[in-house]
Amino acid sequence: MPKLKPSPQEERNRIVRACIASGQERQAITDEFLAEHLGIGISTFGKRKSHPELFTLDELQILSKYLKFTPIQAASIVLGRAITSKEVKEFIMA
Repeated sequence: MPKLKPSPQEERNRIVRACIASGQERQAITDEFLAEHLGIGISTFGKRKSHPELFTLDELQILSKYLKFTPIQAASIVLGRAITSKEVKEFIMA
């Protein structure tokens, strides 16, 4: 059976999950630490990690502070798609 293409929402969710996971790995930050600083329970944080569309803008801004998102990661989260270095260069040069 052929593999189904993920929905646009799932593609956006994967970008957010990847940014969070890479930030946690780079900064050695646990889910418990992030949940505490977001002011939510660990189970709620886990649910939001699984379904990133549930994060509020305020929560994403707090995450970006602790996970030190790069500008490309932050733009990818907001736009809901991967941003290439070429796009960034073109934006800067425009």
